[in-house]
Amino acid sequence: MTHHTWEENKKLIAALIFIVFSILFWAFFEQSGGSLSLFALNNIKHDLAGIPMDPNIVNNSSNSLFVIIFAPLLGLLWVWLSKRKMEPNSVLKFGLGFLLLGLGFYVFYSTVGFATPEGMTSLEIFTIAYFVVTFAELCVSPIGLSLMTKLSPNRMQGLMMGMWFLASGYGQYVAGLLGHGMSVPGTDASAMEKLIAFTDGYKTLAIYALIAGAALLILAPFVRRLMGTTK
Repeated sequence: MTHHTWEENKKLIAALIFIVFSILFWAFFEQSGGSLSLFALNNIKHDLAGIPMDPNIVNNSSNSLFVIIFAPLLGLLWVWLSKRKMEPNSVLKFGLGFLLLGLGFYVFYSTVGFATPEGMTSLEIFTIAYFVVTFAELCVSPIGLSLMTKLSPNRMQGLMMGMWFLASGYGQYVAGLLGHGMSVPGTDASAMEKLIAFTDGYKTLAIYALIAGAALLILAPFVRRLMGTTK
């Protein structure tokens, strides 16, 4: 085995580590089409800062709106940090994404503290949670495809790109299982019972995301060595 081939193998191992963590990330992140939609339907007030608002409008559109607004600003921040040799590398960005995701789901969990006795809670806090998880996505999603290209030998780039997208699909499948686990069985459950079930689930996701982020940050020196000169 030549030195060049060994370097390729090390980069492929790094790429596979990113793919595994991406499955975890999307499993936590992709709750908007499942549990968060039901949570918005059953437990969120129809009022955003005094403006009548369907909570599922926020659930379905706030992430996209925040991406459009803040993606260019975050990109400028990375450029500014890069010029000062302060930009975090891809592993640290990935770990930061998990930490922000954990923080965002903790904010979703915190809505239980703003609930009425009828089990209805704040749309404002719900929106803030989406604001936080959007920044988690912006730390992870833009760098994934670039990493697959940089870490894969030319002859394997198509395969590794396909594995990256497949990881997203697996993550969304697991997201559905996690969301199902938060649901209260039966149609006669009260709004408060549903609120507690969902918010307890979001607290669990927050803990898991923080653990995954910490694990990735601990592994960062090892992964960086595997990546070689790739940033």
